[in-house]
Amino acid sequence: MTRPQNSIDVAALMAELRHIGVAELRERYEALTSERCNSGNRDWLTKRIVWLEQARVEGG
Repeated sequence: MTRPQNSIDVAALMAELRHIGVAELRERYEALTSERCNSGNRDWLTKRIVWLEQARVEGG
């Protein structure tokens, strides 16, 4: 099954995010939302970034 042009590879993005630090996750979150983030919760940041990237790419 091929992915539509306007979608992301969630597994690849999750793998990429798994290898970066919490501070970098926060920076990425802030870049996507233009909001300050004080969370140090890696799982929350990762899920949120994936969701935001999906919304950005797929128009959500």
